[in-house]
Amino acid sequence: MSELVREIVEVNAAIDDGDDEHPLLIVEVEGLAATAGWANVRLEPHVTVDAPDDGFQDFDLVGDRPGDGAAAVLTPVEAGWEGPLEDWCIGVRVHAVDNMFEEEVFEPWSDEDDESEAA
Repeated sequence: MSELVREIVEVNAAIDDGDDEHPLLIVEVEGLAATAGWANVRLEPHVTVDAPDDGFQDFDLVGDRPGDGAAAVLTPVEAGWEGPLEDWCIGVRVHAVDNMFEEEVFEPWSDEDDESEAA
């Protein structure tokens, strides 16, 4: 049975604009599991009927806890998710047992690039 991992350490969210008509949201997360041996660590997006008022897509960082006898030591875990970028999405929020991280979605280009192209 899947459970939330213990803690989020880092969250990165970006837009892959390879296809201008259908950009992708890419989310990468590093966390800590409560014991060694967690399997199938992944990001599970919260499913909503309506766009959230704050524009943040929520995710849970979950995995399958090992059976009895696993070493009780904080263990690094990683997970990623890739899917369509909704037009309302301005950021992501990732949940764990002990904390939660918010990260605004950044575009792979900067304002400086736009300014240099306009010159």
